[in-house]
Amino acid sequence: MSVSTFTTMMKANMSFYLRTRRFRVIFPLYVALGLIFPVLYGANVLQKPPDINSYTTDALGELVFATVLLVGLLAGDAISQDFGRQGFFTLTQPVRRSEIMLARTLAAFAISAFAMVVWIGISLVSGYMFYSAVVANTALILGLSLLLVGAVVSFVVLFSSLFRSPTVSVVISVLVVWFIMPIISGVLELVGVEPWFLITYAGSVVDNLAMSSYPAHIMTTSASGGSGGPTITVTVYNPYIWEAAAIMVAYLVVSLVLAWLVYSRKELTEAS
Repeated sequence: MSVSTFTTMMKANMSFYLRTRRFRVIFPLYVALGLIFPVLYGANVLQKPPDINSYTTDALGELVFATVLLVGLLAGDAISQDFGRQGFFTLTQPVRRSEIMLARTLAAFAISAFAMVVWIGISLVSGYMFYSAVVANTALILGLSLLLVGAVVSFVVLFSSLFRSPTVSVVISVLVVWFIMPIISGVLELVGVEPWFLITYAGSVVDNLAMSSYPAHIMTTSASGGSGGPTITVTVYNPYIWEAAAIMVAYLVVSLVLAWLVYSRKELTEAS
């Protein structure tokens, strides 16, 4: 397939994602979340933090949580749509399935990455307006944020390949990356186990990098119930920068390979 044909496929898939009702609803909400802290601080509703690092940490605080939701909703049916009505058109075209999958994955990545860069851009520009400075790790934050988007998109594409119903694949993808993974991470940290195998755990590196000093890998806090009540000890794990990057790369590569294996098998046994 020529480059021009692949580019056309990319544009068609990006146009499809942009036209979906879920994108038109979730993207404005996503941007609104990114504007909350700049607007509240700018309007003096909240007192501005003492330095650019604290401000940027606040501004990026919900970035990963919101982005995995955006990706889950956007790319949750990237592959499963081929086993619905649309498959009667796409699977009969003289285009290799690997190219279809790659075009859909890259299109979802491009739009999701654009959304994340918009949020980070809002944080950096507003921070510069307030403090005439940006955090020292800006380039690293941007690089790891894009890697995170690629990893989450790949993982969601894998889930999409497992289901024949687009609706089911979107719902399951969102539940896994936006709801179940954070719960598992919280439970494991409560019992003192590092959730190193979760992509959402690796994603915490993004706002950690905005801090004036990167937090310790293991941090323990205790809370007393008072009046003789039990004391609860919670261990908070922060991924090393190299560890977070390694987790993201592993998710990206393994998810794409597994997604292709599932997709190609379905092509041979179910889509004929």
